[in-house]
Amino acid sequence: MKMMRWALFFIIVGFASFEVQAAAAIDERFLIEINQKEAVGLDIQAATELALPILWKRIVPTENLEKAYTLPAVTSLVLQFKSVKHGVKLMFNSNQVRSFLAKYRIKMIGVYPSWNLSVFTLGFSDTDENLSHDLLNYAHGMADEFGFRLGPRGKKMQLIFAPAIDVYGQAVLHVDVQGAFSSDLLQQTDILAQGYDSYQLQDFLNQVLKDVRDAYSLGTLIFNESSSEILLTIASNDALATQVMMEQALTRHPGVVSVQPALLQKVRRQYRIELRDGDESWIVSWFAGYGLTAVKQPEGSAVNWLVE
Repeated sequence: MKMMRWALFFIIVGFASFEVQAAAAIDERFLIEINQKEAVGLDIQAATELALPILWKRIVPTENLEKAYTLPAVTSLVLQFKSVKHGVKLMFNSNQVRSFLAKYRIKMIGVYPSWNLSVFTLGFSDTDENLSHDLLNYAHGMADEFGFRLGPRGKKMQLIFAPAIDVYGQAVLHVDVQGAFSSDLLQQTDILAQGYDSYQLQDFLNQVLKDVRDAYSLGTLIFNESSSEILLTIASNDALATQVMMEQALTRHPGVVSVQPALLQKVRRQYRIELRDGDESWIVSWFAGYGLTAVKQPEGSAVNWLVE
């Protein structure tokens, strides 16, 4: 009798453990809740018709979204359906959904994008910190609608927005994307802009995050948590010849693999530098030779090094 009780105990514990693991494995993009008064009492067909456009917006790249909206509402994609107090809840079968989209030659964002996101604005006004905070809150508001999640356990991604002037003298918004991944899709870009009010910045942020999210369907994202790339800012009003000389010397340094300008302004220049073996030990003394002071910035800052 005692043996039977122990056996029952292990069975119960085993099922509990399985349920915890299953819950942890749930991809929340495939869980759709329709909290509308008119959704109460809907059958599975009507609920699926309402839920699928929400799902497509989360898992289908932007370029294929209009095509996905025309697909039939197939109830066989639904794994679980139940009525709740304020509407209905559906869980879609991710494998069935993937096969269904493939049938119509539509790509799916297979990996659930999860980012530890930081947003910085540089050079807009004295309220840059507040503006950065507002944009980060806006990004959190986008997460559920566009199928990504933000939190400290995600892949590190940093977005830097800064006003700049292009080579033609036009005002542009410079966007720099950094993170624990390498991708040719969007590392940096300049967007023509007449002004920089908060609504415009939200639009730009919206587009950048969707572009990076869409890249998960292309197989172009290579995650690299131990990246040896740093962002270095030089804040000094040097003559153009001095700037060019310093950049060329920096490129020739044996500890440097490559130097790419990220932002060029009159009194502020940013460079994305790939280090050989991740060695930063030479930076302070090297810039001291040019009469400049290089200071390592705290974790979570907009740049890794500030040189003045």
